[in-house]
Amino acid sequence: MAALAAQKLQIIRTLVETAPDAALRSLELALANATGGALSTVRALVEDETADRYVRNTILSPIAPLCQPRAADLPQFPRRALALLWIALKAEAPRQVAEGAARCNPWDLDNGAPDVFNQLCKIAARGLRAPARPEFEAVGQICDAAALADYLDLSVIVRNALPRLSEWVSRMNGERAASARLAYRDACAISGDAGPRMFEMLAAHLPEPWRILRVISAVMDRPNDRYLASSEVKAFGERMLADIEASIEQVRGFDLAGGVAAGREAAASAQRIANQLTEFEQAVDVAKDGPWGKRISKFKQAAAQAAEARMNAADKELSLALPSRPISMMGKMGGGKGVPKLDAAPDEALVRRAAGALSFIEDLRPCAAQAGYGATRTKALEKLNQRLDQYIEDCLHVARTGEGGDPQIARAYLDIAAGYIVHTRDEKTAEIVRRRAVAAMAA
Repeated sequence: MAALAAQKLQIIRTLVETAPDAALRSLELALANATGGALSTVRALVEDETADRYVRNTILSPIAPLCQPRAADLPQFPRRALALLWIALKAEAPRQVAEGAARCNPWDLDNGAPDVFNQLCKIAARGLRAPARPEFEAVGQICDAAALADYLDLSVIVRNALPRLSEWVSRMNGERAASARLAYRDACAISGDAGPRMFEMLAAHLPEPWRILRVISAVMDRPNDRYLASSEVKAFGERMLADIEASIEQVRGFDLAGGVAAGREAAASAQRIANQLTEFEQAVDVAKDGPWGKRISKFKQAAAQAAEARMNAADKELSLALPSRPISMMGKMGGGKGVPKLDAAPDEALVRRAAGALSFIEDLRPCAAQAGYGATRTKALEKLNQRLDQYIEDCLHVARTGEGGDPQIARAYLDIAAGYIVHTRDEKTAEIVRRRAVAAMAA
């Protein structure tokens, strides 16, 4: 393949430099075996950009997550701001950048990060506040440069705290709480409003940012909700409560037409609600009549009601996906379940809706007892399994004898029922149903 023309090469270089990290990784994998010609040139560009971003993200690691897409209510800066800031640093302090790149190999955590990393963050903050170069001015054109500089001021403190962060949010003890308080005190020494900013930076490094409340609790010695709701860090509590409320609405209103994926997503929201409510009560001394205590109590009730309503509706969805007909007019009047209606192929939309409802119930297992609706889940599963067991036996009879419906349609419904059993019981039971269906068709 011919070499790329200079103009095309510049276009590709620009595309590579502005590509999101995920897209760059995909490109790197796709071009891993590229050799010779234009593709090797592109591969070299991608590899150089990947290496450069590793250095950039290591040196600017305290603020890097703030420059990634985040929830709308979280502090953030444009992704491009990080790239422009790095370009500015290369122009302003090329010697320090080169030294930082040379020292980006893993360092001894006990000795801390190389000093040059923090020097570069200080240079970046200074350049943003008093831009003497157009590269720093470019950052200010797309974001609040002063606010970004304020975050950079805390780089030393946050960088030193990051290796301990996982322990702070998972296994907090007296010694770790003391180290978190020291970090908070050092941040407040920089400026009066730096404490909440430090928590924001640490939270940005967590897979679940709301877990920063545990660190806040340790720093403030498990404050009561009245104090925390009027403090400088009240936004973290309000944010978690807003997230709980949004998750409750998601459970209440998720669309079963999305099938298993929608059911699992809603169940994940229910699990997150249970975890957040538990975390909130452990981190904060919540009073029943406090500003947040009333909301917590309301959310507990609403979360349980939303989950129970969706579980109780699953039997109806299952009856639509696995249709029945009354055995007699009296059976119809009595509301009996009847026998399988096997005169038409399964309705894929109804099958998908039932699968969504059942997967939701299945994935509630880890949190149902904790959230207060474990008994409802158990009863719902008993009712669903009763319906499934009878339907399977009736379909097996039809598949085996041909009496009461089309054996091929019966087999199709048996496959569907086996898939449902995976959610209500387990894969082993579903496999037994499939083997029995094969045997019945061969009889």
